Amino acid sequence: MDHIGRKLYHLMGGVGLLSLYYLMGRDRALAFYTVLFVTVLGLDIIRLAIPAVNRFIFTWFGSFIRRNEEHKLTGTAPYILGIGLSLYFYATPVATAAICFLTFGDVAATTVGERYGKIKIGDKSLEGTTAFAVAAICAGLLLMFAGVHLLTWVTILGALVAAGVELLPLRINDNLVIPIVSGGVMELAVRMAR
Repeated sequence: MDHIGRKLYHLMGGVGLLSLYYLMGRDRALAFYTVLFVTVLGLDIIRLAIPAVNRFIFTWFGSFIRRNEEHKLTGTAPYILGIGLSLYFYATPVATAAICFLTFGDVAATTVGERYGKIKIGDKSLEGTTAFAVAAICAGLLLMFAGVHLLTWVTILGALVAAGVELLPLRINDNLVIPIVSGGVMELAVRMAR
């Protein structure tokens, strides 16, 4: 599997940050995400400003970073920000589902897309997008069994929206956009269903 370190980093990061919310409570977790976001963004800016630091990072941690991020910000800060903003703005069940869509769907999309992606849609593939949707729906349905209360149709809608957002050629990092947009759609759907 290509880039297994980055995929595990993405997967464990999402699960870990979401777990902290449940373990620490809302206020402490949001404060932690804020500090972590500022720290990661600051380190990323330093990495880009100092070539020797950038070389060191890519020598020792290259398996966790995309090659095309060598001269631009990585997706880690937007990932943390997307998780934090989702948990700040949306009801906890909605945000939890949106974060799981990003965490599991994105890894499935890149894994399947890199290996089996034949039908191209811009930079992405139909196979990768389908894998994203399936993984996101499965993650959402498993959350329901774990006690996260969302209507089934809202979960499926959110998962499909997340897969659609991942497919779009956005200028903003999709780690930020996927949970915000899918969470927003689910939040609206929940309110309309009342």
